[in-house]
Amino acid sequence: MTMRMGNYLRVIVLCLTGLNFIILYKPVSIPEMLPVMKNFKSNITMYSLKQNMEFEQGSKCSCLEPTIRSLDMNTRHRQKREYMEWERQENKMAEPMTLCPAMSPIRYLGSGITVEPLSSVRVVGIEVDSVLKASKHLRITLTSRNSLGHIYVEPFTMTDLLHIEGNNSGQISMQTENIDQINSALSHLIYTGQQHHIRQRDYIDVSMHNFHIVINIVIQRSHVPRLYDPGPYNNISGKVTIVSKTFERYECVKRLISSVRTFYPNIKIIIADDSCKKQKLDGNNVKHFLMPFLEGYNAGKNLLVSQVRTKYFLWVDDDYVFTSDTILERFVEKLESPTAELDLVAGLILHKGVVTETITKDAWSHVEYAKGKDSGCIMKRTTTIKTLKEFPNCKLKDMVTNFFMAKTEAVRKVGFDLTFERFAHREFFVDALGYLRIAQCDDVIILHRREADHRYSVYRHMKHDTISIDKYAKRILFKNNLQCFQSWEKIFLLSKNNNE
Repeated sequence: MTMRMGNYLRVIVLCLTGLNFIILYKPVSIPEMLPVMKNFKSNITMYSLKQNMEFEQGSKCSCLEPTIRSLDMNTRHRQKREYMEWERQENKMAEPMTLCPAMSPIRYLGSGITVEPLSSVRVVGIEVDSVLKASKHLRITLTSRNSLGHIYVEPFTMTDLLHIEGNNSGQISMQTENIDQINSALSHLIYTGQQHHIRQRDYIDVSMHNFHIVINIVIQRSHVPRLYDPGPYNNISGKVTIVSKTFERYECVKRLISSVRTFYPNIKIIIADDSCKKQKLDGNNVKHFLMPFLEGYNAGKNLLVSQVRTKYFLWVDDDYVFTSDTILERFVEKLESPTAELDLVAGLILHKGVVTETITKDAWSHVEYAKGKDSGCIMKRTTTIKTLKEFPNCKLKDMVTNFFMAKTEAVRKVGFDLTFERFAHREFFVDALGYLRIAQCDDVIILHRREADHRYSVYRHMKHDTISIDKYAKRILFKNNLQCFQSWEKIFLLSKNNNE
């Protein structure tokens, strides 16, 4: 007993918040460590732990009258297919189940226990090693560190050998001379949340002799699925909406709509327009939203994305033209890949006979964000371009051009900063860092036919508007908690020079 307990002191176990790192220091002269591990039950699986964990959370789904009944069979099949994809994405962010083996005398589930607010869950997977059988006066204490829940041992066949103090409170203690009684009580352990939080974390601190472990409890309100019905035919028109912001360029946007209709006669098109003198935009399945004059570029983007009712949307500038190489199905294929896990896919632009990945000479493709002591900095990063193994013609990037298809819900979560009224592009991709997985592919191409319009240029370009430029630069610094950022627009240099 003494020898084995000594072995435990040579082990460091880090099993917190879903991370399971075990650092062993085992002198070769002490072979007793492995037999201790064999004393545990070998038939415990993650699946059985998950099944046993459910308590008041897996109740039968039934609705009181008046009840809206289920969908027809065909729609139900589409719903199931969309839900499976939604659930797969949701599970990627779920609390991982981490079983921490008995490198101390206690085996436990370090993470993976999730409970609805004000509901109960079984604290499964915790067990004391039989190496302590010979020990007298076994005492184990469990405490809700953040006082967010109560710990309760539900009734089971107990004997006078087990004494429980503080049952159904923030701290309970159990004492016995029989290790089987301790483990029986631990197998009936329940945690009940006492406060309503959308997402919060509590910790159960477990102490026994000189050993201490921590069990993570996530109090999480379940997310209700938000699915998009692709329609009975599962075609491109039921999955994608084309959106574009226009300003003082009606000839361009009319040409864009006409080119879309050549290749996609039924796909929905939404136009946001903050021109001064409005003109009517006609066309099959075209929505034309009229905005106040000079309302702003990002205001138009937010409006457009808010009106999308399909799973994906395609962003195009109003001076783009569809060609036979603008094959939207290829974008959809990549966004629906279960292994590529992309949120946004850009294509290439044909401009003046040259196909490019961007319309600017000094392109920002990858961004480096460095955290300082109190603030950070953003700069252009030169890195080896990574290609997707699923699609070798696609490169992973942080910033892409204004020709892309994206998942509607993913972009809505990032949004577009309304401060940027007259130009806005890279600011969105800075906000999207860490939220969107982005790629650029070479198999979808669109034509860029830039038109010289004096009225448009007067409002669009900001060469002499140093006040607005300075406002934009300060907004980026403040919002993103930056002490500096490398200029990605030449106009920012005007602000810098002006300040100097």
